[in-house]
Amino acid sequence: MIETRPELKNISDYVPGKSIEEICEQYGLKSAVKLASNENPLGPSPKAQKAFCEMASQLHLYPRGNAPHLISAIAKKFGVNTNQIVLGNGSDEIIDMVGKAFLQPGDECIGIRTTFSVYSATADLYGAKFISVAAGEERPALDLYLQALTPKTRAIFICNPNNPTGFYYSEKELLDFLQKVPQNVLVFLDEAYSEFATAPDYPKLISKLAEFPNLLLNRTFSKIYGLAGLRIGYAFSSPEIIAAIWKVKPPFDVNLPAQAAATAALSDENHIQQSIALTVSGAQFLTENFAKLGFSVLPTQANFICVHIGENCKQLTEFLERNGMIVRYLKSFGLPESIRVTIGKPEENQLLIDLVQKWKEECQLAK
Repeated sequence: MIETRPELKNISDYVPGKSIEEICEQYGLKSAVKLASNENPLGPSPKAQKAFCEMASQLHLYPRGNAPHLISAIAKKFGVNTNQIVLGNGSDEIIDMVGKAFLQPGDECIGIRTTFSVYSATADLYGAKFISVAAGEERPALDLYLQALTPKTRAIFICNPNNPTGFYYSEKELLDFLQKVPQNVLVFLDEAYSEFATAPDYPKLISKLAEFPNLLLNRTFSKIYGLAGLRIGYAFSSPEIIAAIWKVKPPFDVNLPAQAAATAALSDENHIQQSIALTVSGAQFLTENFAKLGFSVLPTQANFICVHIGENCKQLTEFLERNGMIVRYLKSFGLPESIRVTIGKPEENQLLIDLVQKWKEECQLAK
């Protein structure tokens, strides 16, 4: 057998949320509701759908690797220069490209364990050591990241709002933190869920990129824009960092329909506002009703909630799946007593609560 790179021994397979097709096949169901992967229940913008369909006759053509129309649309919307933007085949690829461009064997990366696992997997893949400063549901102080800094530190990964717990750091907290981070350390701030955040002090750091040339803001079209199936992410940073990432970027990774759909999605403000309103009302409904059922819900600024169920969490997850409801069991995140629930449409949220209540009643009868 051909020998693999030694780093692969340290990498576990990514555990995705279960799909509707998978659950229907497993339990013989005709349909199911998926509230597990933080997808937009409204789907993609009608404008994005139209733009996607209009590309059907051009599928034999290679996409323009520099995606000038999409890059220009992003630059205009967010008030940055085009040389401050990079695209990826999903924000996952941007994380990987950061590893390709900046991480070497022996480097150290700082983060936490109860977050998106691709950060630590990327560090492992490129021979760097991932230093976790915290685990569990609680929001760790940013000072813990600073205390973990060493001369070997190459990058800091922070998900804001954090997946799967939903907590966030304010603009003041992050600006104070950035002032203390050495300029030779990349601060990778993952803002995949930023558009859902409604807290008045949620950070708006795009205007601070010139002040902090080591800051990278990672975004995605998978969440609020509803384009998860097209795999397209983007990031803002200093021209120097962006130029380095473009050097390791595959030439045709962002496909032609994805570029067209994403460009159209940026302009559909109505769809964005509807998505935010649905998320805010759904989060309130789910939080209040889980509390009535005796379960605690962490505060969130994202389009999901983290619910502490207790020692029978796995049994609840399996009960829900048998009844056609998919949520994310958080054992792989280090939270075996909790689930993550994507905020869905009102009828989907109600169905979930009804099923949880039914499960709880059956548990009480079984005692």
